[in-house]
Amino acid sequence: MAATELRWTIMENLAKPRAAERSSASSTEAPSQAGALVRLGACIFAIACTFYLTLSSAPAHLALLGGDAAAGAATTLFTFSTVVSSLLAPGLVARFGRHAVFAVAAIGLGLPCFAVFGASLALAAAACAVRGAALGLAFVATGGLAAKLAPASRRGAVLGAFGTVFSVPSIFAVPAGLWLLSHTGPLAVAWIACACATAPLLGLAVFPARAERAPHDASTWRLPWAALAWPVVAQAGGAAAVGAMITALASTVASGSSTPIALAMSLHGLAVALATWRGGRLGDRYGQGRLIVAGSCLSFVALSAFGVAHSTVALLVGAGGLGMAFGFQQNGTLTLMVARAQAPSVDSVNALWNIAYDAGIGLGALAFGCITPVLGDRATFAAIAVFIATTNALGFALWKRLPFQRKDPT
Repeated sequence: MAATELRWTIMENLAKPRAAERSSASSTEAPSQAGALVRLGACIFAIACTFYLTLSSAPAHLALLGGDAAAGAATTLFTFSTVVSSLLAPGLVARFGRHAVFAVAAIGLGLPCFAVFGASLALAAAACAVRGAALGLAFVATGGLAAKLAPASRRGAVLGAFGTVFSVPSIFAVPAGLWLLSHTGPLAVAWIACACATAPLLGLAVFPARAERAPHDASTWRLPWAALAWPVVAQAGGAAAVGAMITALASTVASGSSTPIALAMSLHGLAVALATWRGGRLGDRYGQGRLIVAGSCLSFVALSAFGVAHSTVALLVGAGGLGMAFGFQQNGTLTLMVARAQAPSVDSVNALWNIAYDAGIGLGALAFGCITPVLGDRATFAAIAVFIATTNALGFALWKRLPFQRKDPT
């Protein structure tokens, strides 16, 4: 008996230094991880500034060069190249490293700005394609690192904070781009946008320099599609609602009602930022699935507000409600997708989420443009709202019947 007690005493004494070392390591690791998150947030903020600054000013400048068709074609090239580069980005990160991929993305977003705001329409269209591809690389490089740095228990809150950091510049940068273009000229916009895009190169050390070798089954094509299907559908549906709203507001601006539209867009951006930030905490507490359902229901109500009445109040309620809904959906879908997939697949999941975002925006805009001449704008909003709500409800019902839901309810 004495020998047994002696053995346990020796084992406990040996374990104490190791426990102390682990505690010390975790205490020093936490501040460094927090510092990395702050530096990454600064990089995301700068990328968002250049994106939103040119989101409004680039089409306006291209419209002066070649009319509305030129602006629309350039936007289509930008979106298409973003989708393609998002598909390729996980493989590039695995092969060349997040450090190199983000550096290329920052340069690709910055330097072509001078061609976008130049005098040649052909060069401007090519530059939009390059910048779109660079944006896809930047999304995957930053989003994947944020998901890796976020603790599992607070992943929703951390990703919500990063979503807020990216959304905040939309409140001031979108109108600032138009103001700068009209008051200072296209060259000044190019310089400012290039400076915002390349500023993150100063904080490039936050990105791991070594390539992250992912296993073969972590590619985009080998993701757990059944587990990710409904979040992807919900994300695309929320983005489609926003795409329809943006198209409708753009047509209203063309008719001369610019002041209420500017107020509505600012309110929309503010609502997205606040809902993305708050949604992270709500998702961690009550479940990401419930957060997505709440966003889908709110999106239906907001779209219905657009269809019910043509008034400034309905416009503001619809824009603000849709912003809040999309903020909830963005945070909930991304957090849930990252949790459902394996850790090495985080870049592929992030790419898939971005593709759903871009495709949804484009499909919503296309649907509104095609259906409105036939049904009118009020009936079009109602039809889009019913279609998105029905698709989400059916997708959620089928998704809840999957076997993994019994073990891991959301």
